[in-house]
Amino acid sequence: MALPKLYDWEQIRRALRQLDESFPGLLPSIVLIGGGACWFYRESLRQWADTDFPVPASGPAEETIWLSKDVDFMGLTVAEAADLLQTPWDESTHTFHYAGLEVDFLEAGLVLFPAEALRTARLAQLPDVTFNVAEAALLYAEKCALLTAKARPQDQLHQALLARFLRCEFCRQAENPGSFRTSRWIARARDVKTADINFFMNEASFNARLAKAIAALTAPEHRALKHWAKHHLPGYPE
Repeated sequence: MALPKLYDWEQIRRALRQLDESFPGLLPSIVLIGGGACWFYRESLRQWADTDFPVPASGPAEETIWLSKDVDFMGLTVAEAADLLQTPWDESTHTFHYAGLEVDFLEAGLVLFPAEALRTARLAQLPDVTFNVAEAALLYAEKCALLTAKARPQDQLHQALLARFLRCEFCRQAENPGSFRTSRWIARARDVKTADINFFMNEASFNARLAKAIAALTAPEHRALKHWAKHHLPGYPE
């Protein structure tokens, strides 16, 4: 019996480097999604080392199901990817087998689509590779939709991680006014709340920290954020 293939963040980086070396110019035109993108946010959360928002604990069983392939992308159709990789799509695994990698190109998710994924993607600049990663709020919305449609254990892990990351980032940005644009912050909060109506209601310590940070903002450009908090953040001082 074959042993299951195990994945981790370093293996994801190696896969990204391999594709970047094989196909120069490819990574700027596509977006990392799926478990690999969630692992990017997991690693970001680990590096922040915020005691209020630690990386959710996971055991060996959870680690083996975190990823089912090396990398997932949006930005090419299956036909375009097959032409690029010069290898056929494997319907049984829903991946391309390319140079030892398992690679997937998703044409459309439940609520995640290529145009929006590309428009809102974050640019990840690591020492060894630069790539686009799907916006965490959009990934969270997709995971919420997936959990409504079907119960895959990896989606539960990804959703919990993204919720923790987003709560941490919302707080950290509000605490560092120069790190965000108010319109973008509110748009991301709206996307998250649309996906999960209770996101800003079911964790008291998060609400308290975020409310304190927003209440301390004094610049005119943050008035819209204060208005948002007044209507959507329980416990916000009016």
